[in-house]
This record gives sequence, structure tokens and C-alpha cells, in this order.
Amino acid sequence: MGRKQDAKKMSAREVLTQQWFLAKLCFSASPKGMALHLFESIKLQVSIFFESIWVMNYVLGVAERGESWGKIVWCMVLFMLAVALSTVTFSYYMQSGLPKLKPVLYRAFRMHIYTRMKDLDLQCYDQTDFYQKFILAAEESDVCIDRFLDTTELYCAKGTNFLLSFGYCIFVNPLILIVPFLFLPLELRLAAKENSCSVASRMERLPFEQKREYQNRVFYLADYAKDLRLNPKMKEKCRNDFQDSQTEIRRVHKKYGKRLVFYAAFRDALIGGCAKEISAWMLLLYQLLVQGTLSFAHMLVSFRAVDYVGNSMTMLLNGYKKMLENSAYIRRIRSLADMEPSIVSEKNLPMPQNPGEFDVSHVSFSYQGAGRVLHDISIRIRPKQKIALVGYNGSGKTTLVKLLLRLYDPQEGSIRYNGTDIRDYEVTAYRHSIGCVFQDFKIYAATLKENVLMDVSKNTKEESYEVEKALYDAHFTLKDQRLLYQIETPLTAEFEKDGVNLSGGEMQKAAIARTLYRRQKAVIMDEPSSALDPLAEYQLNQEMNETAKEKTVIFISHRLSATRDADCIYMMEHGRVIEKGSHEELMELSGKYAAMWEVQAGLYRQPGSNEVPELHLK
Repeated sequence: MGRKQDAKKMSAREVLTQQWFLAKLCFSASPKGMALHLFESIKLQVSIFFESIWVMNYVLGVAERGESWGKIVWCMVLFMLAVALSTVTFSYYMQSGLPKLKPVLYRAFRMHIYTRMKDLDLQCYDQTDFYQKFILAAEESDVCIDRFLDTTELYCAKGTNFLLSFGYCIFVNPLILIVPFLFLPLELRLAAKENSCSVASRMERLPFEQKREYQNRVFYLADYAKDLRLNPKMKEKCRNDFQDSQTEIRRVHKKYGKRLVFYAAFRDALIGGCAKEISAWMLLLYQLLVQGTLSFAHMLVSFRAVDYVGNSMTMLLNGYKKMLENSAYIRRIRSLADMEPSIVSEKNLPMPQNPGEFDVSHVSFSYQGAGRVLHDISIRIRPKQKIALVGYNGSGKTTLVKLLLRLYDPQEGSIRYNGTDIRDYEVTAYRHSIGCVFQDFKIYAATLKENVLMDVSKNTKEESYEVEKALYDAHFTLKDQRLLYQIETPLTAEFEKDGVNLSGGEMQKAAIARTLYRRQKAVIMDEPSSALDPLAEYQLNQEMNETAKEKTVIFISHRLSATRDADCIYMMEHGRVIEKGSHEELMELSGKYAAMWEVQAGLYRQPGSNEVPELHLK
């Protein structure tokens, strides 16, 4: 639906609205740079007009009247000096001014998009159309700025050329202006058709280009590389998927290509070129030979002037076509930037200072376009209590955590904290009050310290000490010889030659350190030790219990050994809580939890023994 809307013809008012938005953004980002851009565009066309029309008319007039050649020499000398000065300033602009201006405008447009998008909800990422808009913004934002600079230069330049040439024709030979305006309606019609076809082609290609780009990423990202190297058939499948995307893109090109060639050729070659030139020469020769109203010099200069008028009109039409195309992209990018978060708070209440109680009451939830994930969940978590959510994959544990963090809002029921609905708290303050480690955490191409901070560093000793303490509490070993610069060591080898690729367990410890660094009242650990061996997991759990003894802790884990010491365990299945109680209570119940415990405990029993060995720390 979105692509069809983008392909529709935009009204002139909407085109101007989108261009005015970009003009305000560019002039606010660099007023001097934009002023120089417009000045150089106008100045160049003024010099071209004087060279091609005024000087030519003066020189031919002097020669035709048989006046002194000294006038011609002086005219040419003065004009060449003016051109030389103009060339110097224009060269400065092209070599220095424009290369400096573009990055400033690129950044301004990207920051406009970023500042509007950074508060969007996680549920936006569940929408296919959001991804397509996001990719379009990433790919086209800089191109939109380039098109805008090109069109503003073109309109200033050709608009100046048109006005000067049109004024000359009005005073010298107004009848010749019939020619360019005679063909204007047809050119406008063809330009609109070409633009509509061009935008429709781009929008239809977009999802296939998105798939092609994904296949490109698969081949060069380390997360996928090891699997591809070990599975040749997967490489072949990726290659076939890439080829399929290419085939679809070629199909779209073929679908629209012939029409685009026809519109462009008919408008530029037949209408803009041959038809107008032949008509202009026929009218001028009639005025010269039959009517005798023109001199030979005026005939040549009139043809040059009307050619400039016609060429300027054609170029302005081309510029409008580019404006139409650019406006369609700007509108779609702005529709992304103008999205408003649905997770908002009307009351914006401050968070209480002391740890509070979570009360999840009859909560049900489903993702967009999917079936119900949670069914009538009711859980109560007291302050400083240690809670465990257990269950097999797909039972709804992580979804419940996302609701607790208010990354989503439930469709039914409510979640209260300290007696107040969490929707009444200020959103950012509420989320910052809870520390969380997701099972799909990411390590970024930054220093170890920045990966723990997840913020701009203050570069203070106190900050560095707190980061090191958080890493120590997470059992991250800073004595590793690979960490040449300790917490300042860059992670991943993608950009830094001294970058370090951490193991899965080390990455998980670094992610856990992010939560320990902050002093939140509650901590959620979603599979916090899945990449650790049993001994390391036991050590981490004991340390976490000590470190977070004054916090509310919610554990999610498939390994029940990590949750047996919890104050209360909730067993989930198919989006429902089917059992709850302490480890001992659930074992006595002999239900799903006990069966799950027996399966896992059997992996650790000695042959012929029913006892599970205890872990001993030295």
C-alpha cells in the first residue's frame, strides 16, 4: 500500500511543502554555506548570459555598423577579467565550499531522523513497512540532500538564465517567445508521467534490494561466516537467494524501463530538441527574409536567447521532475521520522526511591499479526525477592519480561509497581530503574569500557573504577593477555587492528557487567549464563545473589540449577503460569517443574547413583 501511495502523483503544494522542509533544515544547519551555494549558482548564469547574449550582441552590432575594432577589444578584455574573477570564486566554492557543506547537511538530516526515532517503541520493529522505511531513510537521506542541492542550484541558475533571456526577447523580439511556450503543456505532461513511473519503479524494487542487501551482509558478518564456511549447501542457498533478488530487480527494470526511455526520448529529443529548434529557425528566417524586421545580428542573438529560454524551461521541468521524485522520498522518510511512540505516560509520575512490589494482574498479550502469547498471567514480586521464570522455549518468559520493562503494553490486564500502574510513571525513568540482560545481547565495535557504560564516557577515575568493579563482579578476567589496554581495549576486529573478539562466555559476562554497573532497584536476567559452563554458572549465581541482595531479581533460565535458590519459581507453559512455589514445594508437587528438574539432574548423576554431585568452590 505504501509503495502505491508513493507512486501517486503529488500535488505542487505537497512538493513545495517537502522542499520547504528540507530548505529550512539546510539553512538552519549551514546558513552561510547555503547562501554561498545559491550565490555561485546565480553568478555563473549571469556571466554566461553576458558572454553569450550581451557581448555577442554588442560585438556583432559594432561589426555590422562598421565601428572601431578598439571597442570590441576593450569589451573582450573587460569581460575576460570579469570571467577570471568569477572562475576563481567558483573554483573555491567547488573545491572547498561544497565538500564542506555536504557533510554538515547530511548530518543535520540524519540527526533529524535519529532524534525523532530514538524514542520509538520496540513494537515498531515488528512491522515490515517500518523496516522498508528505515532502509529507505538509511539509503536515501544523503541522496535527498544531494538532489536538493542539485535542484536548488538548477532553479537558481536556470531561473536566472530564463529571466535574463526572456527579458532580452521581450525588448528585442517578443514574437519568438511563442515557440517555447507552444510546447510547454506537452513537456509538462511527459515530465509528470516519467516521474510517476520512476518513483513506482524505485518503490517496487525496494523490498528486493532489501533482501539482496541482507544476503550481502550474511557473507561478510562474523556472526554468519562460521556457519557458512562449515555448510557449503548454505552458501549455495544464499547465492541462489541473492540471484533470485537480482532476477526480481531486473524484472522491475524491464517492466518500467521501456516507458522511461520513451518518455525521456520523446520529451528531450523530439520535443525539447528538434521540434523547438526547427520552429524557432523558421520563424526567425521569416522575420529576416520576408518581413525584414530583424537584422542578421539580431536574428543570431534572438535564436541564442530563445534557445536559452527553451533550454531553461526544459531544465526547470527536469528539475521539477527531480523535485517530484525527491519529495516522494522525503515524504516517506518524514513519515518514519514523524512516527510517535505509543508507549507514553500521561501522568509522568516520578519513580519511588525505595524498591517496590511488582503486581502483574490478569495480563494477556499478543504480537502484531500473531496469536496470543500470554494468557491471563498473574504474578506478585515483593521488594528484594528473588524470582525465577522457567519453562521450555516459547512459553512466554521473555515476552513477560518485555512487558515488565514496558517495551510493550499488555492488551488485557495491568502491571503495577509500588501500587501504581506502570503506565503512569515517566517512561524513561521507569525503564532506567530496571537493569536487564537479554539472551540476545550485543557487543559493539567500541572499547570494553564503552560496552559496559553504554553511554558517553566521562573519563574520570571514579567511572573507570566502577566499570572495573562491575566486570570483576561479573567474573570477567581483565588479566587476559589479549586485553592490552585493559578496559580501554577495543572489542571486535572489524575496525581496529588491536581489536579483540571475545568468546561467548566473555561477551555474556561483559553484558552482565552492564547491569551491575548501574545501581537499579530491580534486575532482570534473561538466560544470563547460557554461554557459561556449570562451574562458572554456579560461581556467577552465588556472586549475583551477594551483589544483588538488596535488589529485586528476576531470573529466566533453562538451567534449573540457576533457579533452585529462588524465593519463588513460576513454571510457564504455552503462555500460562502452570505452577508456582519454592524449589522444594514444586518438587513435592511432582508436576512439570519436577519432571524438568529430573531430566536435567540426570545429566549430572554418576552412573548407578541417584545423587546429584554438589559444586564446591575453592
